[in-house]
Amino acid sequence: MSETAKTPASQRIPKPNAGQRLLWSAQCSVILAVIWLALTGFDALLLGAIAAVIGGVFGAWMVPGLPHAWRPLRLFRFSRYFIWTSIAGGIDVAWQALQPRMDIRPAWLRYRLSLPPGQPRTLMVSILSLMPGTLSAELQADNMLLVHVLDGGNEDQARSSVADLERELAWFFSLPAPEGEGR
Repeated sequence: MSETAKTPASQRIPKPNAGQRLLWSAQCSVILAVIWLALTGFDALLLGAIAAVIGGVFGAWMVPGLPHAWRPLRLFRFSRYFIWTSIAGGIDVAWQALQPRMDIRPAWLRYRLSLPPGQPRTLMVSILSLMPGTLSAELQADNMLLVHVLDGGNEDQARSSVADLERELAWFFSLPAPEGEGR
């Protein structure tokens, strides 16, 4: 049985065409160039430009699925959201850990993802695991994400936080806003 036959349609990652790879290559090259400039300034600018282009082309060649377009300026808003949410969540987790009677109620939360397979979904699962108090445990075949949360006593708040992240990622990738809250 082929690998494609085993993978449910909702989990299959579409193959990109040449134009999509070229767009992804350009976006990746710009990001790599900005990182180079941030780390080295204008020293060895030509070497940095060459490395950024090679990295972008190699990345576009290696990307396994459809590269979803994103707008670089949206990275600032998404970064602000991620940093703010991480700090607020980190303070909350630290506060709970320092309490004499830790008021944590670990639980499992099933959340239905609306993001398409590939980069948006991969980023969602990865970033969710970086957020304090949550851990992406399993992406199931029916687009359900199994999430471990520290405060399972407030399932609506945990579900709302996951939905907020999914909305931010949909906006970042210029995708339609997810409907509902992953029930």
